[in-house]
Amino acid sequence: MRIALGGGGTDFPSYYLKYGGNILSFAMDKYVYVFMHDTIDGKVRLKYSKNEVVEHADLLENRVAAETLKAYEVQEGVEIATFSDVPESSGLGGSSAFCVALITALRHKLGIPLNKREIYKSAYDIERVKAKQPGGIQDQLFATFGGSWSVTLGTGLEQMETVDVSRLLPKLKLVYTGITRTSLEIAASQTKDTESGNSDVIQSLHRTRELWRAIRQCIIDGNLDDIGEMFHTHWLNKKRRSKLISSAELDNIYERALKNGATGGKLIGLGGGGYFLFYVPSKLRNFKTVPFDIDWEGCKVIYSSEEAR
Repeated sequence: MRIALGGGGTDFPSYYLKYGGNILSFAMDKYVYVFMHDTIDGKVRLKYSKNEVVEHADLLENRVAAETLKAYEVQEGVEIATFSDVPESSGLGGSSAFCVALITALRHKLGIPLNKREIYKSAYDIERVKAKQPGGIQDQLFATFGGSWSVTLGTGLEQMETVDVSRLLPKLKLVYTGITRTSLEIAASQTKDTESGNSDVIQSLHRTRELWRAIRQCIIDGNLDDIGEMFHTHWLNKKRRSKLISSAELDNIYERALKNGATGGKLIGLGGGGYFLFYVPSKLRNFKTVPFDIDWEGCKVIYSSEEAR
C-alpha cells in the first residue's frame, strides 16, 4: 500500500501530459498477499471479497485479475486467493497492490525474472489500459518499488528522487473512517473534467502541485510543524474537485480531529472514504490510530512451495 503526502491527482495522464505532475509518497508496511496454485479440474478460481469460479480467465468479473491472467497467458487451471492488511476500497492503493502482487506471482510461476521496472509497466498497462480502470500512476509505482520518493512526471516517468521522511513519520496519524470510497467514479470524473478544461478542477490540481513543492521543502528543511497547515489547505483544495470527495460524516471526523490535537489532515486516495492522515505535533486524543512504517522492499515472493522442497 502507499501513503501520498502531496501531489496526488497530478499523476493522472489527463493532467501531467499537459501540465507536468509531481507526487511525494511512500510505500507503507501494509500489504496485499496473493497465493496461487494449479487446479486439477482446469477451472479458474478467484477468492477475494467475492468467490468466482469460471471456465476461462476472461469470464472473471474482476477485470484486473482477468486481464492480468490473459496478459501472462494463464487462462485456466489456476486458483488464486488474496488477502489484505486493510479493508477493501480504503484509498491506500489496494487494487494496484493486488495487480502488482498477482503479476509477481505469475512471473515467478512462469520463470520470468522479477524485473521491477517491467512489473511496474505491466501493472500500469493492465490496470489502466486493458482493464480500463481510471487513475494515476503512483499506486503501481509504490507497490512495485517500495520506498519514499518524490516523483516528477512529464511525457512519462522522468525522475524519482528519494526523500527522507523518517522524522515526519512519528507526527503522522492514520485514522480509518469506516467508510468505503467511490474511487472509480471520482477518478473517471477527474479525468473527464481535466480533459474538458474544467477550470475548477484544473486550478485545484495546479494548487495541489504547488503544495507538493511546499510540503517537500518543509521535509527537506526540517520545518515539520508547518506541514499540518499545508495538509489542511490541501484538504480544502482537494474538495473543490468533486462533491463526492467528502461528506458530512467525513467533515465531522476531520473537525473532531482538529479539536483533539491535529493541526491539519487529508484524506488518502481520491476521496469518498478510507483513511485520514493527520499531522499531530504531540498527541491525537479520542481516536484509534493505525500504526505504520515505510516499506523499502516493494513487491516480492515470500514463499514458494518449489523452493521449500
